[in-house]
Amino acid sequence: MESFFFVPGTRLHKIPDIQKLNVSQIIIDLEDAVKFSERQQILEQLKSEAYYKNFYVRVPLYNATEKIDTVIFKELYEKGFRKFVFPKIQKLADFDAIISQRNYTDLQIMLLVETSRFFLEVKDVLLKYENIFSGIGIGSHDFMAEIGGVHDLKNLEYVRQQILYLARMVNIQAIDIASMELQNKTFIVEEITDGFNKGYDAKFFIHPWQIDIFKSISLYSREELNWARKVQNEFKIVGSKAEFNPVVIDGQIIERPHLNKAKKIIKYYESK
Repeated sequence: MESFFFVPGTRLHKIPDIQKLNVSQIIIDLEDAVKFSERQQILEQLKSEAYYKNFYVRVPLYNATEKIDTVIFKELYEKGFRKFVFPKIQKLADFDAIISQRNYTDLQIMLLVETSRFFLEVKDVLLKYENIFSGIGIGSHDFMAEIGGVHDLKNLEYVRQQILYLARMVNIQAIDIASMELQNKTFIVEEITDGFNKGYDAKFFIHPWQIDIFKSISLYSREELNWARKVQNEFKIVGSKAEFNPVVIDGQIIERPHLNKAKKIIKYYESK
């Protein structure tokens, strides 16, 4: 399970410290974490240093009157930025309007679903533009605020499952919800493990304390790691997934689909 860490645009100087935490991806937030009056100054700083192109940028796509406004997105794109988080899109027609302005075939967009209408229409968006997406997640706090319900795992169960299935449909990463919890270790552990057990590829994080908790959890046991290594060894003998025939390991029949699980387990331990 990977870690996607939001860094407010007002704290770009903190990025080297966050990199030391060995997170999987950093997302520079120019939307919720930044005042409208601060955006232009931060935008100029981003454009002035090629270093920032390595990270995702969460770009605002609407202005203060909730009209589509792609100025920041366009300026960053013109400067060579390609990795973006698209938040708060209201509907399919809005996404069409944003993307149809030019041929954006080289984008890596992470969709952040935060409205009920877009949640119901996002399947069509993914199928229509699947080549430009790298991942999808849900902005659960904005989503539940619109719904009017309590933000908890029970109420988010359906939408989290659907987001996961949609990601699998077009073979992109499924990124689980960000938590606002900064004190209750039990709560954050439950949230992380629940997402992991569902099959999520990654999770959003907003604070180093959450990363510390994340790294303290053993999502796979040592027994599972040993199993993965045995599967990997069998695969090395063949050398090709296409030529891999079922084998028996520890009394279990291992087929081609098991190769992906073994690879994930080994990658997880190598990243810790």
